[in-house]
Amino acid sequence: MDAHHQFDGMPPHKRAKNEEETSVESEVDRISDLPEGVLHHLLSLMPAHDAVRTCVLAQRWRHLWRSAPAIHFTNCKGFSSDDRFNQFVDCVLLLRRHGAPLEKCYFEILLDNSLSDDAQRHLSLWIWHALRLQVRVLRFCPDTEDYIRLPERPLFSQHLTRLYLISVTTNDSVLDFGGCPALVYLRMVDCDISSEKFSSSSLKHLRMSCCLFHNYSRTRMSLPNLVSLKLDHFVGRTPFLESMPSLVTAIVKIGYYSSDRCENGGSDDCGDNECEGCRYYYGSEDDRRQCVILRALSQATALDLSTDTDALVFKMDLKWCPTFSKLKSLVLDNSFVTDDFGALIWFLRHSPNLEKLTLEISGVHKISAGTEGRYDPFEQSLASDHLELVVIKCREVDGMVLTVLKILNVSGIPLSKIHINKRSSSDCFNFVCTDFSSK
Repeated sequence: MDAHHQFDGMPPHKRAKNEEETSVESEVDRISDLPEGVLHHLLSLMPAHDAVRTCVLAQRWRHLWRSAPAIHFTNCKGFSSDDRFNQFVDCVLLLRRHGAPLEKCYFEILLDNSLSDDAQRHLSLWIWHALRLQVRVLRFCPDTEDYIRLPERPLFSQHLTRLYLISVTTNDSVLDFGGCPALVYLRMVDCDISSEKFSSSSLKHLRMSCCLFHNYSRTRMSLPNLVSLKLDHFVGRTPFLESMPSLVTAIVKIGYYSSDRCENGGSDDCGDNECEGCRYYYGSEDDRRQCVILRALSQATALDLSTDTDALVFKMDLKWCPTFSKLKSLVLDNSFVTDDFGALIWFLRHSPNLEKLTLEISGVHKISAGTEGRYDPFEQSLASDHLELVVIKCREVDGMVLTVLKILNVSGIPLSKIHINKRSSSDCFNFVCTDFSSK
């Protein structure tokens, strides 16, 4: 008998047995046999509507989603309307298993821009529902062109450590974090800061980007234990920063839409009654007698300061600010390297422990005739003895860069410590300047 006939004549019961074994193996629920902690982790990685659907898989899965350590709400096309989705969120928060620790709760949802006031209040209350579940990390990030107005009520939680807010309108009650003693990290993006006060005794890290402040009053920030600060491209008045003795790093970037600027491009009171920047700034007794922002930053070891316009705050603050005794790394943009170079010289004189200075000079500049006569670097105190590196980032080695080199050199900084990072549309390279000749 040949091999083909021998194969065809194989007893049928053996083939049936193999098929039966394969069928049995395919029906084994190996996922359900995993430890509960692993299953909870898997559920935490799913959007909430998918996590809830697992309740139909098997008896063991029926209530697992109610105690997963993370809930992630996202829009789902399976809901027939926004109201049905909102009802789903309400039910999930309500049916959360009592006592199950909630590590994270994310609200990352696309909202109708025409939401009524009642609908906005309903959605914003999800924040307080999550806090009652003792959440530690909370993200409320609606995708909308409108601001979601938060109720006039403070946040209370002994467990909240990290909070992310996007596109919300805050108020004095919400920004009083006295009821959140464990909060250490706060990030706010595109928020309307409708508050006169912003306080927290526990906050260590604050990130605020593209936020809207009042035009005619300053929000006072009392954050005594803040370690790191990022405040960039806000609209309205620069907030008044109270003492921050624990501050280590700070990035402050004042954007074009800051209200603290002379509309006529002046560096002092332009005297124009139509200029709201100067009229408000110089007409405010508090602003003329107080250092708005730099005094609070004076304890930092690393600073990055820049502005898209002639910001009056930095220029006026230099007249009042104390020495930056702990500062080791400083980044300044070309708004601090103006024709009289006063701000640059001021920082060289008042940063005795500075180790690295970075100057970001954008564009190409021409030095006005007689500019060098308006400063005398030889009369200035020498730069820090600890200064080991100066990096100048520029497009061209123009008159402004050459003047900066002279100021640095006569302030006691040898050219060997000055590196020029030249960037253009076609190249990017570093070199050390050995003389002041224009190339």
